[in-house]
Amino acid sequence: MERISLSDFVTKIGQARVARALGCKPASIAKALKARRNIEVSVDTDGSCIAQEVRPFPSIAPDDLELQQAKSSSLA
Repeated sequence: MERISLSDFVTKIGQARVARALGCKPASIAKALKARRNIEVSVDTDGSCIAQEVRPFPSIAPDDLELQQAKSSSLA
């Protein structure tokens, strides 16, 4: 089983083929790439693919993080 980042996989076989392999729309792939999400694709020897997003727990959205940092700096 090969593990590859979503962006590298798209570079390798193209956005439309990645979307078909993962069972989603090309727009979903484009949105994930634009947002720079940390998605790993596992490609099995039979060609089947699964993708998983790797992110910290608990997760804080970037907008929420900026708001939280602004609040904490104004309190200091």
